[in-house]
This record gives sequence, structure tokens and C-alpha cells, in this order.
Amino acid sequence: LHGKWYVNCWIGNVDIPEDKKHEKIPPFYIRPLSNGKMEAKLNLRKNGRCEEIKLSLEKTKEPGKLLTWGRQIVNVLDINMPKHVISFIESKMNGKNIRMMELMGRSPEIDPKAMQIFEDFVRSKGHNPDEIIIPEIEGNVERFSDFS
Repeated sequence: LHGKWYVNCWIGNVDIPEDKKHEKIPPFYIRPLSNGKMEAKLNLRKNGRCEEIKLSLEKTKEPGKLLTWGRQIVNVLDINMPKHVISFIESKMNGKNIRMMELMGRSPEIDPKAMQIFEDFVRSKGHNPDEIIIPEIEGNVERFSDFS
């Protein structure tokens, strides 16, 4: 999982205002930490400023499952497609059952076969693939020097 990733598309029932759902998303970087954990890092534009977001990820004994803040489980599915994975969270936040799924890729381009796999996965989780959001990729993003 280490290296640069793009959110190619996503769907979920998280509380995000409609106008924010289609905002540009920069690539993010995952790197190993010395304590055996991993860190995901990205820069988001917020109120005209660049804000660094970090997320600690801890491997579990179960392949494809990572723990993050609040002991949330992030599932990462290998879809047998080079350069694409699906990540999803099914959890409870603020008393609400949430579900969020992303097709992540090593480049901003979406492989049609990977998209079909993601649509099938979305259907299997009870969502309508017509509601999948394909965000615009943030083009001019600073590269983290320690994430090469």
C-alpha cells in the first residue's frame, strides 16, 4: 500500500454537504512508520489555505484490515487489478451507521474493469452505482519530500 494513491471514485452515506462531495481531491501518500504502523497523508485546501491531514493506520492479524482513529476498521480489498484497490469502512460514528467505499488507484485514470468491479461491490453493499461520485483530481499538489 505504500506510495501515492488517488481516490478514483467513492460512495457513502457520510454527512458531507452536497457542494463538498464534488470538490477536487488531491492524491494521498501512505508510508511506513518506524513503529510498524503506517501513515496516510494529504494536503487539503480549507478556507483558502492548505491543511495537512494525517491518519495513522495499524495492521491487524487479519489481512486487508487496518485500524485507524477511534479503532475504526478500514478494509482494503485486493481486486486482482494492478494499481487498484477498494477501501471501505462500515462503522458507527456519532450514533449513526456509516458506510463509505472508495476505488483507489495509482493514477488518476480509472481502468474500466476496475470500475465495473467497484460498481459490483457497491451493489453488493446495497448502494446504487448511479450515485458513485467521480471527483476531480487536484492538479497542483505539493509533493511531500519524505513520501517519495
